[in-house]
Amino acid sequence: MLGFSFRISPDAFFQVNRSAAQVLYSTVRDLCVPNREDGSGTLLDVCCGTGAMGITASPRVRRLIGVELVEQAVEDARHNAALNRLDKCQFVAGKAEVVLPGLVSQLGSGDGRLAAVVNPARAGLHHRVIRALRSQPAIRRLVYVSCKPEGEAMRNFRELCCAPDPKRKLQGDAFSPSLAVPVDMFPHTEHCELVILFER
Repeated sequence: MLGFSFRISPDAFFQVNRSAAQVLYSTVRDLCVPNREDGSGTLLDVCCGTGAMGITASPRVRRLIGVELVEQAVEDARHNAALNRLDKCQFVAGKAEVVLPGLVSQLGSGDGRLAAVVNPARAGLHHRVIRALRSQPAIRRLVYVSCKPEGEAMRNFRELCCAPDPKRKLQGDAFSPSLAVPVDMFPHTEHCELVILFER
């Protein structure tokens, strides 16, 4: 897919519509890291699964860091990075709301450009993940992939875009949505993936 090979274990999630998945992954890549020649900065891939989104964008960054809850998916992501001879990838197993606050605080200062992509399940992102992303000023571009934007994701969108709110521990500059791209992953159904670019 997009010039990369992937191993997917039975317990790991992967998009079943490969043609549409290529459109989805290339859209995410182009929105996260629009400069094709740069090869600098870091891409943070939250809820990374088997690493496919981050790996397909990895030629445009110096470093890729993925976070994923499912241990088997993390093993697949590490295998996929090795399979594609990518030594710039690091994948961390654990709940994003536990791993991300400490991880995000370490990024940014010496990493140059910092972009993030999040691809959560239908339940959306935990509020601690939103807090962590907002608290890192180096994140200027954030791409949110949602399979159910009218659900819990809408709460996430509001938290990303609202003014700082000390009561809710939402610090840092707000993001603004600048582009939305629907990707029809399941033709002949009413469902589609929505890719939203937030910038600040």
